[in-house]
Formats: sequence, C-alpha cells, structure tokens
Amino acid sequence: MADITDTQAIKFVNEQIRPLAEAMQALDYRIQACLTQWYASASALFPVDADAILQDGREAEGVSRLSGNDVVLLVTQLAAYKTAMDGAGVRNVISKPTVRALSVM
Repeated sequence: MADITDTQAIKFVNEQIRPLAEAMQALDYRIQACLTQWYASASALFPVDADAILQDGREAEGVSRLSGNDVVLLVTQLAAYKTAMDGAGVRNVISKPTVRALSVM
C-alpha cells in the first residue's frame, strides 16, 4: 500500500489526531488520580442526594450549583472512561500518536 503523503491528511493528523491523543492521555492520568482519591476518602463526603447541595458560594460567578448526586453521577462517568481505557491495548493506541511527554495540569 502506498504511503500517505497528502498534505491535508498530514495536517489533520498534526492538528487533530496528535493533540487529541495527548489530551486523552492526560485526561486518563487525571481520572485515575481522581478515582484513587474518590475511592480512598472523598466518596464518603457526597451523599447520593439531589437535595444535598454543595455550598461553595460560587453562584455569583455563574457557577452551577452541584448536589451530592451530581458529583456521584459525574464520578460514575469518570469510572466508565477509565474502564474503556483499561481495555486491552487501548492506552497503546492512544499513546502512539503522541509527540510531547505527558503533561498534566
């Protein structure tokens, strides 16, 4: 099969695929760290209750109010992402297009 030399294809990989792979790799790392903290202690702080509202005083900044249930539901999605990443060979597929070393904010 012939090599891919089309400039549009190269641009797509360099501007879309590689940056997204790097972002996915960083997100995977952050999710793993978050879940470690969640399972170790943070989960006990959030009841599965829509009436238990996090009182962080940020409404004036336009930040949405979160309930304990909102937090638990998001953590459930984080765990689902981690499960997908834990699939055989998934992390290798994502790391291959990366250029820069893992950078986590």
